[in-house]
Amino acid sequence: MGGDVRAKRSRPAAALWLCGCAIGLWGLAVAPASAGAWTRPAGSGLTITSASHHAFDLSNSDAAFSKIETSIFTEYGLTDRLTLVGRVARETRFRRSVSQVSKAGATYSLSFNTVSQGWGELEAGMRLNALEYGDWVLSSQISAVRFPGDPDDALNAVPVWGADARLLLGRSLGARMFAEAQLAHRSRFDNAGGEHRMDLTFGLRPSERWLVMAQTYSAWGERYAQPYESHRLHISVTAPVADRLSLQLGATNSFYNDGLSPERAYVIALWREF
Repeated sequence: MGGDVRAKRSRPAAALWLCGCAIGLWGLAVAPASAGAWTRPAGSGLTITSASHHAFDLSNSDAAFSKIETSIFTEYGLTDRLTLVGRVARETRFRRSVSQVSKAGATYSLSFNTVSQGWGELEAGMRLNALEYGDWVLSSQISAVRFPGDPDDALNAVPVWGADARLLLGRSLGARMFAEAQLAHRSRFDNAGGEHRMDLTFGLRPSERWLVMAQTYSAWGERYAQPYESHRLHISVTAPVADRLSLQLGATNSFYNDGLSPERAYVIALWREF
């Protein structure tokens, strides 16, 4: 989650998170969509190539951490009910720390900057359309996950394998809107702890190829007996730039954190359908 950077608590606008939940659940309770719960038609696919910048608000004013991530997400309809999914990510992490040194009665500040590069989380799995009833769709998804090791190291720690299992419930709200909820558990095979996730999405299509989405990403987990909680809000707009090619611009901001550093992120992505 967001680099898993530990820091102070950020007491939120909890009402904002509740509002996001209410929007998603309202959409599911109310009445062709395109979101995670829906599988792709056989033989069709989608790739999302993205670049993002993430900054983390650490509790220590003498330290700073940020990262740039580039990733490729893809999904392909093996059959109308079974879609293959995968994601590859590459990260560049920037750390800065300042220490005070006293010499000859004077105090000096020394700044240390490090840059590290490596693979981020890699995922491969499949999504199965379990049930469709009217405007509703229920799917399940299982993925193998390769974690980049201890995030406090310079991305050169021994990677750890794990799994992500989730249920996805979506509903079309007419021809131009949809809502979706995902409940997931992400586990690591090194017994360091697991993570429960809840993702809510509300999507609106002002026109055929434009897409506006409001999403909340929530996580409750534990790493090495240290519990944490994180909630983020993501707003994005996707617009067409060519035939079967769209551009997405989005921003993410944490509105509640306990045990993890608050995060601000900006993303640009190209969606290509094939």
